[in-house]
Amino acid sequence: MKTDRFSRRALVKTMGISPMLVPLLHAERALGAGNPKRFFAMVYGNGARPNFYPTGNDFSAPFGKSLQPLEPFKAKMIMPIGLDYKNIIDDGYQYDGHFTYCATLTGTREKKSESRKAMGPSIDQMISDEIAKTVKLRTPMLTLGIRSVGDGCSISWRSAGVQNPAQQQAAPLVTSLFSGASMPPQQVDTLLKRRKSVLDFVGKELDAFGKRLGAEDRMKIEQHAVSVRDIESRLTGAVSGGGGANCGQPMSSGTDAKGNGETMFNIVAMAFKCDVTRVATITISDDGGGDGTSFPWAGSSGDFHAVAHASNDAQMSGISNWFFTCYANLAKQLDETVEAGGTALDNSILTSWSNMDEGANHFNGKIPITMVGSAGGYLKTNQVLRYQKQPHNKLLTTICNAMGLMVTTVGDPKYAGTFPEMVK
Repeated sequence: MKTDRFSRRALVKTMGISPMLVPLLHAERALGAGNPKRFFAMVYGNGARPNFYPTGNDFSAPFGKSLQPLEPFKAKMIMPIGLDYKNIIDDGYQYDGHFTYCATLTGTREKKSESRKAMGPSIDQMISDEIAKTVKLRTPMLTLGIRSVGDGCSISWRSAGVQNPAQQQAAPLVTSLFSGASMPPQQVDTLLKRRKSVLDFVGKELDAFGKRLGAEDRMKIEQHAVSVRDIESRLTGAVSGGGGANCGQPMSSGTDAKGNGETMFNIVAMAFKCDVTRVATITISDDGGGDGTSFPWAGSSGDFHAVAHASNDAQMSGISNWFFTCYANLAKQLDETVEAGGTALDNSILTSWSNMDEGANHFNGKIPITMVGSAGGYLKTNQVLRYQKQPHNKLLTTICNAMGLMVTTVGDPKYAGTFPEMVK
């Protein structure tokens, strides 16, 4: 059988359908199979206090104050506890503390003390590049920052030594990303009916054409018909679940430091729901943390770096609680967005990372990490997993695989592999 026997254009010609329908059939590829997967990373400095972690090997006990906002999402979480920035530790710089943002999502860093230079791309860039091979998005990737100024560097890297700078202000992003995103309900209804009528016509023609074929070819046509129906479901979902009438501007929480930060998370939520982008990162604080950054609304008016070094449980827990309140609000907005087979959260991977164990020791091991969402059922959630001396590179590779990027390693190749226990 010729490989192009059932190309879209040949199929249309054989069925006698107008070539004007070819772009619609190409939309199957643009939309992708099933629901879109999204990846998000929140990165912050100064580690976490011991009360950050679950007390047992499951989620049965209530979270402490730091993670309390994530309580409703335990069934959709994975907590990999004890992973190391092993590439940095093995190079002899296990207490480089603040100088690890560059390695967080890349799994690699220049072999030099206190270096802030990554030696390869970060997984947000890698995943975005993979998605761009089949789907054209308005914004392939969002790299955002809240209080990430000062002497630090981006956690997002285009390639070795080339950072993706973080956008710091929410207000201009709302205009650039969502101008014209909303549509009057009557217009949405008319557009949806018109698209569905074309899909109905294509579906009937496919069915009639398939009856004239052998069993093997008929199966291929039936599979294509399922894809066409999937487009219809996605078009309907675009109106009811985030696009169309519900795809508007994200809610603003104000223009002060707190409001700007909370709005950033709302921007990511709306960008994911509207399919403006499928990859986003937010850096909450500079990796050094000694630039005067404080969080008075979270019960800590002192310098974030100094508070962390003092091992102040109450203030650090209050700061972390605000971080994860924003993070949980993103999860909630996605979980309220219904998609076929689940919610937008189910089709996402939300992650949080820090640059050290805790602020008092600067140790580059036992990194506090959380994950929410299963990437469309790829990951096995509701798990607390404890590790010893395992490289976080394996988690980066596992995430890439879950997002459809089937690599065998991220960063330094000597830390290749995945965590199969995370996968269904």
